[in-house]
Amino acid sequence: MTKTVGIIGAGISGLTLGTQLKARGVPVEVFDKGRSVGGRTASRRTDWGYLDHGAQYFTIRDPDFQAFLQAHFPPDRLVPWQVDFARFEHNQMHPDNLDEARYVPRQSMSALCKQLAANLRVRTQVKIRQLKRQTHWWLQDESGNEYGPFDQLVVTAPPPQTADLLRPHSDLAAEISQIQMWPCWTLMLVTRQPVLIPFGGIKCNHPILGWIGLNHTKPGRGDLTALTVQANWNWSADNLEQQREVIGDSLQQAAEQLLGFNFGALHYQAIHLWRYAAPIAVASQPYFLDAANHLAACGDWCVAGRVEGAFLSANALSKQML
Repeated sequence: MTKTVGIIGAGISGLTLGTQLKARGVPVEVFDKGRSVGGRTASRRTDWGYLDHGAQYFTIRDPDFQAFLQAHFPPDRLVPWQVDFARFEHNQMHPDNLDEARYVPRQSMSALCKQLAANLRVRTQVKIRQLKRQTHWWLQDESGNEYGPFDQLVVTAPPPQTADLLRPHSDLAAEISQIQMWPCWTLMLVTRQPVLIPFGGIKCNHPILGWIGLNHTKPGRGDLTALTVQANWNWSADNLEQQREVIGDSLQQAAEQLLGFNFGALHYQAIHLWRYAAPIAVASQPYFLDAANHLAACGDWCVAGRVEGAFLSANALSKQML
């Protein structure tokens, strides 16, 4: 009998794993607590287009990642973000010329996961509260609903959440719980007047800011000026429990001062906290596998805190499982 696999988390890792397993005939079901798939490749839908408030772009360095993208995405869906980039450090702006291309999907970063999820059985708005072991594995959500049976479970949530689910059942939880994550406060803005700067994205060495992106310079995001302003890791951690209004004011004022431009009246403003945005230090292995208990975990926090890292972790686990 073909073994069934339950996957918790519909970000890049969970959907990559599900896609790889399904291609080899393994029945898969994916669960995510969010309203939609995407994880940290999230985008906020507004009346003026999508705002990418998680991962801003991705790079392609590994041949397996390149092959996977070519196999599952039409050639015109993933395109280079063809703008100039800059670095802000020592109170000066410098061109940031990388040898590698920075890619984005058309319309929104979340389109990456939506494309993969279209061919999988995915349940959203289901927050798994605990794992239950009988003859097979079952998942139980906050309302007491149960899903299963599964022969194997894989958790792709951030390390603290993954460890909490695995702790009653596997020694993997002890090691996974040691992996710490940086938080990140993110401000999204759509301005009424254009913000005229010659860069699409700015990496910031700044007391508050880590990144400023002009979201509308990506293909299919709308015509009005839309900005994504992300705080740096340390400032986010120091202000983790601060009120959202204070965070928004601080990020907007810092961005206006850095750019030398007052944003003026706004069409849209929103604040989002990524409590688990990026690993402080990645794990010492590409995935975690408890073969005796038929449990596993993977994610970008195993390999590298970027989109490609999430793929590489899931890809390595899928090869082991198959």
